[in-house]
Amino acid sequence: MSAHFQSSGPRGNAYSESKFTNWTEYDPFFAEARAAYKRFESRLPSKPVFPRVNTLPPLAPDFIHACKREEVEWRLRRMPPEHLGGLRGVFLLAGTRKQQRSWTSSLGCYGLYWRQCVFLCAHPFDRGYRYLDDLRDFYLNDVLVHEVAHHVDRFRAADHATKEGFAHAFVQRKGA
Repeated sequence: MSAHFQSSGPRGNAYSESKFTNWTEYDPFFAEARAAYKRFESRLPSKPVFPRVNTLPPLAPDFIHACKREEVEWRLRRMPPEHLGGLRGVFLLAGTRKQQRSWTSSLGCYGLYWRQCVFLCAHPFDRGYRYLDDLRDFYLNDVLVHEVAHHVDRFRAADHATKEGFAHAFVQRKGA
């Protein structure tokens, strides 16, 4: 046996859910966002007039997209253009097996903002809302608007709680 074993990447078992992996807490949602960004970065405009919406097919049958590309574009067009200035893209992510195992933990995530892009996470098909219309409205009017709020607030140097408070208030003012 070799003394050197090759890692298959971040640990995805139950133990690593709340433990540190390589001195950084593993987040399967951010890992997928980072991979999608890397894959599409060259196709994203550097100074966009309107953000590009990228769709990765959901990992069927376990995940669904709560909303469609056209619905995301429609919701973004309802927002003031100054809120979208510099927003490079919106991604509808596919979901992963590690996310499926992490969904019910404290790591569960609907969306995130990173590098001038909004990432909307795929939703597990067997969990969540009773009606798909409610889930779609939640993603469009709460999650998407919340993440755009992080884009609007990106230059303020503040702590995490202040940023989340701003985003929450933004959704209350600009949401539905």
